[in-house]
Amino acid sequence: MTNNRPIKDITTLQPVSPFSTQEASSFYNMPDSTASNLILDTLGAGEDIADLPNRKKAVNHSTAIQVLQKGKERRIELNSGNAQVTIELSDIDKIAGSNKTAKKMFVLALIKANEQAIHGGQLTRNYVSFPLKELVNIGFYKTPQSARRGFKDGMSTLTSLKIKGKLQKGKKKTTTIEALEVLFTGARIVKGQCLIYFNDRISWSFLAQYFTILPTYYFELSNRASDLLYYIFYLARQHTKEIQERGYFTINFRSLQAKLNLPSEVGNTNPYRTIKQPIEEAIEEIETAHSKIYNNTEFALLPVYDDLAPITDFLDKGYLKVTLSGDFSNMFIELSNKQSKQIETAAKRKNAIIDKAKAMAISKKMEADTNAQ
Repeated sequence: MTNNRPIKDITTLQPVSPFSTQEASSFYNMPDSTASNLILDTLGAGEDIADLPNRKKAVNHSTAIQVLQKGKERRIELNSGNAQVTIELSDIDKIAGSNKTAKKMFVLALIKANEQAIHGGQLTRNYVSFPLKELVNIGFYKTPQSARRGFKDGMSTLTSLKIKGKLQKGKKKTTTIEALEVLFTGARIVKGQCLIYFNDRISWSFLAQYFTILPTYYFELSNRASDLLYYIFYLARQHTKEIQERGYFTINFRSLQAKLNLPSEVGNTNPYRTIKQPIEEAIEEIETAHSKIYNNTEFALLPVYDDLAPITDFLDKGYLKVTLSGDFSNMFIELSNKQSKQIETAAKRKNAIIDKAKAMAISKKMEADTNAQ
């Protein structure tokens, strides 16, 4: 039996440019990149960071990751076709536990950087600021006291991270951080105002290589549900063509098992409670958060699987169908059109170069023939 239960569909948005600021919108504009995603994966893995290579391999066989350790220090190295990224943790104890606070604080820092400090991929000032009470208003924390404590704890973790690497976007555009550098040089709260300081020695296009959107209720969600929501929109940016042509894309459950840091099914005595149920609960929590605010069908989540299948088939054959339409899909369609135009322009340029080379070759041959006569 295939699970075709309806999932509450979600949200109406105004069409926007991915580079604009939408302070009162239904979503945030979120910078992302291979590097920023690896940071979130690292924080999510926590003290089980040694398992990250196998989890990544289950999702993407073309991406190689290794984790090196020396005492409490950990180094995570990623190597794919167009990215080499190294993250260094000075103390593994800094990322013990769920790290929900550090992950969400990292996402918030990038959102605020897009609004206040990063323009055209360049850092135009070395800090962002926002009221402490905003952490309560967006649902990140319940009280000012817990917000103050959480801000300090989250930033303590983030200021301990170092990163370096090289990202390639297209054939010619490369962004590099040559040496291991901290991303955030400090953070503090002054008269109810949170300040996060950014390292101005590095190229922030390394972290803001691309843009996606993120619904504002992200900060209200539990650890796994917020991870899932971020992952959906991280992938949406990569599936612009499918969104434009079909109106949806899919995410297999094996990927969700890895992304949500769920245990292996091998030797698992209760796979329903430890794997299947957490996936279902994360999806349901997102739809509940949506249903409190939105009442349309422009964003829908539908888990598809055989309800009677064993856990291995559930993971290998089951998937989450993510449907985007109307205003909600506009940004991704615009990105798809932009990418198609860039590919077409590059192809025309290449053909023009080839035609010019052929014409020059013919001209030289004719000249040689004339001289020979």
